[in-house]
Amino acid sequence: MNQSETRGMPASRKEARALWLRDAVMRDGPLHVRDAAESLDVSEMTVRRDVRENPEMLQFLGGHIVLTQDAARRAPYDLSDAAEINQDAKRAACHACLPLLDEEATVFIDCGTTLPHLVHAIPAEMKLTVICYALNIADMAVRKPNIKLVLLGGVYHPATASFYPAEEDGTLDAYAVNLALMSAAGVDARLGVTCITFREAGLKRQAMSRAARSVLVTDRSKLGTVRPARFAALDDFSAVATEEGLIAPANLAFGPPG
Repeated sequence: MNQSETRGMPASRKEARALWLRDAVMRDGPLHVRDAAESLDVSEMTVRRDVRENPEMLQFLGGHIVLTQDAARRAPYDLSDAAEINQDAKRAACHACLPLLDEEATVFIDCGTTLPHLVHAIPAEMKLTVICYALNIADMAVRKPNIKLVLLGGVYHPATASFYPAEEDGTLDAYAVNLALMSAAGVDARLGVTCITFREAGLKRQAMSRAARSVLVTDRSKLGTVRPARFAALDDFSAVATEEGLIAPANLAFGPPG
């Protein structure tokens, strides 16, 4: 796209930009207008007009683009769409984790659109206890006949399709977690591993503190990205799983894939 404004532009191009903005916010959280304009190669004025013309999906919040309340309530369904983004890379990262799963182990599985690929890939005959707090993870786990599911309860938050405790919850303290498989919205060599919401970050830290080992599962598109809520340093993980396989955190390359 060039720097021309949207006036006179075919509706399909406007719609394509609006859908791109919706998917970007859904995937990575609030998006600054400047970053959106750079990614779309249009002016900030064009982006602002696109948002104003799609109030059912998008709105402004302090210079950032966010989902409207109505769009946020549809997030569980939109998460299915977001899962299509980089799905081959997400699937490969999850398959790299399968050798880490031991029979009868207790595994914490984080939220997001990456780790459902892992739940899908768990062999039907494998016996595991899975602890989670995300609706999409739980929905897939209950379909596995030999998985004992522990769903952390609380208040449902549509934007992440997850449950967060309304008050202190000791459920995790009752379990010795063998392996925590963690997702992230951003991974930076200096600033560490981040997600969108601080409530989510707190639950992630709690799960990691209960686990014998934690593995970060992410595709390379998240590398070099920083989101607001930091929940771990890279060296807090025993390994990082990407589409390139299992990697020691110290060996994680932040440049283009080799």
